[in-house]
Parts: sequence; structure tokens; C-alpha cells
Amino acid sequence: MTDASVSTCFRSLTSLLLKPPATIEVLPGDASVWIPDVEERSRSPFLFMENNLGVPEKELRRSYLFAVPVFSAARKASGLHTLEDPSNHIMSSAIQDLIDSSAVLILMNPAHQTALNARKQLIVRNLIDMGEELKFTAALLSSRHCCKQGELWYHRQWLLRRIYPVPSFPQGLITDMIPDSPNFYLPPNDLSAEIHLVSRACELYPRNYFGWTHRTICIRSALVPGVHFTASDSTEIFQKEISSVMQWIESHISDYSAVHHLKTLARLTEDAESPLLPDRLHLVFGHALTLVRAFPEHETLWQYLRVFWDESDVATAFVTSFVLPLQSPRMTEQESESPSGVQHACRFLEWRNQRLK
Repeated sequence: MTDASVSTCFRSLTSLLLKPPATIEVLPGDASVWIPDVEERSRSPFLFMENNLGVPEKELRRSYLFAVPVFSAARKASGLHTLEDPSNHIMSSAIQDLIDSSAVLILMNPAHQTALNARKQLIVRNLIDMGEELKFTAALLSSRHCCKQGELWYHRQWLLRRIYPVPSFPQGLITDMIPDSPNFYLPPNDLSAEIHLVSRACELYPRNYFGWTHRTICIRSALVPGVHFTASDSTEIFQKEISSVMQWIESHISDYSAVHHLKTLARLTEDAESPLLPDRLHLVFGHALTLVRAFPEHETLWQYLRVFWDESDVATAFVTSFVLPLQSPRMTEQESESPSGVQHACRFLEWRNQRLK
């Protein structure tokens, strides 16, 4: 491709990225694989259908290589650090180049700290709209290529802190009410949108630690009293979230990040003033028992059981009827339908014995 055609490709991509689309997917190969028609491909090497953007990998790489020097030159020319009155600043070509090139750099490398920081500077100076940036990050996080990168989730949390700041409280009060406060609150509809975003990201990239951490932080935001949620609202949110994560674990039985999220929810509910939440957590224990019986070869489920283990008659019956026979010396690994389950049962019994001492 000539320099002119690469430049055209770059400008075409940036115009699509900054709409922004609802979803973005990086596609293997080049544009010829996805757009056989030469004339159509010459107009744009990208697929854009019903606000969903498909970016062939080779076209992205070409655009990225073009964007690198553009970004470097634009950073120097824009002089962001010298702007004293951003409100009167006229959008220059350097600023636009910085916005365009940083978008391409982040799509190619979602952990590109310099590009992310440049966009933060532009947001602080009101040169990028925060709402549009939130949509842009949502589009990026709809891609498997991007949703596994912690830096992009951190960038989104930074945006949420600016858009939904916690109201002023007496010094020290907010940390007393909300341990490890996320320093932002989310209205109900926005909380639902963040949970939906995380669910999609965790489907695209299994055991998505950064996605589940973001979900935990957003749920914490529901604990800010007197903003949007009452105590009963918080209880309802927790009940719905606990049920939702239980269903998730049923269909993603190796997702240890989901189990960790559920453990965090349990810790958060310990101080909640609702008699319903302990009952809900008791259901979680029964759920863990059921899943371990069904899939004893999955270590994640044994960890799930440990997290919510409750020494009771039900627990004793489970050990007697299932765990002890499973790890019995008379049952060799060849005889067992779940050799790894035998190992997990032995480790579980060791853990329980230590716990009972």
C-alpha cells in the first residue's frame, strides 16, 4: 500500500472508532478475506454493519504503524502541558491528530499507557467529551482483544469517578460507611449497564479477573447511602447480584474470578442490616454442594465450597456420603470416574481437618 492509501485507511478507521460503534472486533487476516469486492474494499477496508465495527488485523497493523509517528508529533505540537485556558482553546489539527492516533494505538494495544494518559489530559481540558469516551471504552471492551487488559478497565473507572463523584461527606465518614470505597456512585441504570458490559467481556475472555474486579467495584458503589440507594435498595441489589453470579458459576464452572467476586459480596453483606441476606448466603452453600457433587473434577468448585463452608448437619452428611467414599483408598484412580476429583477430595478433607482443630 502507498503512503496515501495507508493515510486514507487510518483516517477511515479513526472516523469509525470515534462514532463510536456499539461493538468492535479485530478480525483475522486482511480486508480481502472479508470484503472480496475490490471496488467496495477500496472505499473502506473495514466492515461496519448496524453500528458494529469489524477491523481486519492487517489493516489495523498498518494503521497502527502510521499512527505511531502521528501520535508522537501531535503530542509535541499540541503543547497540552502549556495550555492555561483550555476553554478558549481552538481545536487544532494537532489536537485532532492526538485524538485520532491515540484511538488507533489503544485499539491495537489496550495497555498503551501513554495514549491513555494523553486522552485523560484531553478530557481534563474538555477537549474530549467524557460521555463519548465512556462509549468509546465500552466499544473497546466489547472486543476479546481489549477486554482482558486491566489498564483499559482502570481508564473506565477513572472516567466513572469523574462522571459520578461521591457527594461531599464529613471527613472520614465515607470510608467508615464504605470500606475500600470506589469513590464514585452509579445510578441504577448505569449500574445495570456496567454489569452487562462485564458479563459480555467475561464471555469473550474466560476467567476475566479485571472484568470481575470492575464489577465488584461497581457493586460497591451501590453502598453509598443517601445518593440513589436506600438500605432496602442495596439489599435488593445484593440479592439480585448473588443470584446472577450463582447462575453464572453454573455455566462457567472453572471461573475462579466469579467465585472470588461472590466471596467479596459475602464479605460486603456481613454488615448489611437485612435479615434476608444471610438466608441468601445459606443458599450459596447449598449451591456449592450441588455443583461439587455434579463436577468433582473441577478445583474451582471445591474452592467455591470452601469459601462458603458451613459446619452443620448438612455439611457432615455431604462429607460422609460423598467426600469420604470419593477419596477412599479402595477406589483407585482407574476405578474412579473423576481421578482429579479424588485428589480434590483428599485436599478438602485435609483442609477441613485443619479447620476443626
